[in-house]
Amino acid sequence: MSEKIDYVTTLTPEIIEKAEKELSEDDHLRTQSVLALREWAKKQPHLQAMPLDAKFLLRYLRGCKYSLEKVKKKLDMTLTLRTALPEYFSDWDPMTPENQLILSMGGILPLPGYDHLGRKVLLHRPGVNDPAKCRFEDVQRVGFMVSEILGDEDEQMFIAGMVILVDMTDFSMGHITGTPMAAMKKLMPCWEEASPIRPKSMNYIHTSTLFNFINNLISSLMKEKMRQRVHFHGDMESLYKEVPKSVLPIEYGGDNMSLDEITGYWKKKCEDRRDFLIAQCKIKSDESKRPGRPKTSDELFGIEGSFRKLNVD
Repeated sequence: MSEKIDYVTTLTPEIIEKAEKELSEDDHLRTQSVLALREWAKKQPHLQAMPLDAKFLLRYLRGCKYSLEKVKKKLDMTLTLRTALPEYFSDWDPMTPENQLILSMGGILPLPGYDHLGRKVLLHRPGVNDPAKCRFEDVQRVGFMVSEILGDEDEQMFIAGMVILVDMTDFSMGHITGTPMAAMKKLMPCWEEASPIRPKSMNYIHTSTLFNFINNLISSLMKEKMRQRVHFHGDMESLYKEVPKSVLPIEYGGDNMSLDEITGYWKKKCEDRRDFLIAQCKIKSDESKRPGRPKTSDELFGIEGSFRKLNVD
């Protein structure tokens, strides 16, 4: 194949070297893998809405260490879940009142910069969302919106990885009762089977006895490999060993921007990329055209019913 791909790197020399060492990535492997995926995608009648640009495909290639079969499964699952779960993957207009409210609370915040290992740190603060005003599904939807922009703009994350920091401050019984278990169960395949990237570690701070209840439920839905990456920190010094001060907000004893500044940054970022976010809602499978039979909710989540009817133009 003599065809070229539409790729211009944004990576530093250090991260390029990391990709070469850990993923065996070079120009030839990158080009041939992208072209092979494009040829495969053209033959999938139910995946014709899938983006074929190199930047999008490289997220999955790098996240799957260039295993084409793993990439194909994840790409198929990504579009399948976007059809199956309209409560998470539709209504991505950041200007709607529901989305504006949640964005202004700053519950999901990718932190500026990277940690000492070049990893992106994502701060999750579930306690800031008022369960009386914000539905669980709406909060998760905004989280996916922020993550989509991050994935589109941060190439390094898919090579160096991501770390999640969960601050359980103000997490209450109201948050637990406002979290439908069926909705939680539907979230797990989004992260474990569809996402091109898995956290290198999940770090919890400011936990309470109440949190142990919900954690047991979440852990039961996690795969063993992910459970082994979960850490609980009793104090900030413990946290700093995993997530350095340099990347943490001021409120966490760090050297980064304040929470208000980071919240404002991501709210404006979503607003500025409104057209991009709305366009992402069209990236989904057409189950009426899937070879064989359409995927069912029972197959995906252990819930009865087919979602063929959820396809909309």
